[in-house]
Amino acid sequence: MEIAMNDTNASPSLATGHPMTADTWADFVSRLRHHCNGQGVKWHHTAAAIFTVQAKRIDYGYEVDYAEGRVVCLEDRSWFSPKEYWEDLDDDERAEIDQALMADRECSFMDLDEEDQWEYLAELDDHTVTGWNKRWEIVNSHFTKEAAKAFIHRKQHDYPELRIYVESQYYAWEFEAIKAAILDGTLNYQSKPVTDATDAA
Repeated sequence: MEIAMNDTNASPSLATGHPMTADTWADFVSRLRHHCNGQGVKWHHTAAAIFTVQAKRIDYGYEVDYAEGRVVCLEDRSWFSPKEYWEDLDDDERAEIDQALMADRECSFMDLDEEDQWEYLAELDDHTVTGWNKRWEIVNSHFTKEAAKAFIHRKQHDYPELRIYVESQYYAWEFEAIKAAILDGTLNYQSKPVTDATDAA
């Protein structure tokens, strides 16, 4: 299940990389309980939720009939429509294409229908027209939605597009056992005892 993004909480939190203290632990447990035993379950439909951050990837080279769409590639650049390609050209490049088309078909590039535009682009030297498909690749996984949102807030500049997707970890027994132990208090925060310098002597 894909979820929408909102602003991250500015309060100190394990989700945003703050140290573990009694307060940040209590906040974490509260958020975990909301997502696994509380109202969050009604929203994402699983008590065994794990919040994955996924990056959009585009794979090229598919037959057009088995692809989500077409793309024209030239060296390390790509365009997902003839119009997008055309708008990226300079005036001289547009004039050269239109002159060639006027001599051959007596029309300009933008007067062609889209299918003919794709066909023309595929015939240009060094241009490749091929099919593309989108996939989502897991980048990171988190106990809570807030931690996933914080990761995106910090790292979104490294990826073209990120999303949060909720998956069920029902059969990830170690993960679920640890989570249950946190929620029932078996696993709890304990501060380190302060060692007196005289005791260490």
